[in-house]
Amino acid sequence: MITKRSQAVNETKAPRRRDAAATAERILRAAQEVFHDKGYEGATTREIADRAGVNLALIKRYYGSKLGLFERAVLPFLTLEAFLDKPVDDLGERLADHYVRTEPMDRFDPILVLLKSISSPDAGPLLVEAVERQAVTPLAEVLGGEDASARAILIATQIAGLILRFRAMRQSPRSEAERQAIRVRLSAYFRELTQDGSIPSEDKRAR
Repeated sequence: MITKRSQAVNETKAPRRRDAAATAERILRAAQEVFHDKGYEGATTREIADRAGVNLALIKRYYGSKLGLFERAVLPFLTLEAFLDKPVDDLGERLADHYVRTEPMDRFDPILVLLKSISSPDAGPLLVEAVERQAVTPLAEVLGGEDASARAILIATQIAGLILRFRAMRQSPRSEAERQAIRVRLSAYFRELTQDGSIPSEDKRAR
């Protein structure tokens, strides 16, 4: 039997749960921005809490530690999933179109966070594992072929290089013509890597 008292208690708990979820989400978004700006080592939980407009103790309550918050805020986004749900035939063009861009950086770019945080003794190993598990391995599975892993590594490495130059270093193409030239050549390079072609063995190349 539901009494008026129990009903009132349940109605009170529901808004609290919603408020807690909203607070946790606000902390997550603030963390993404701070990690984007400063990397893992440069970020502090105090700055994240201030940006989120919450008490510092709430970070520990919801995420345990700065590293726990980093895992939730950054690692899930180190993926190429958005590119892998379509045919591989035009994967090279889609990758080139996306990563050769001149528009301003987003407030959160997970690959830029990776570049700023990879040297961290705490966050670095997590980043390496996440990239292998969430990006390189799925990409290799989609590509197929005996050297799929090598081709996936080359694609991931090229993407990191593009992010480094165009976003971290902020060295955009000097003109639209240059941007298009980079895009066309990069598309061709990616297209070659997405095709399954056997590599001659050392013995065959020596003949």
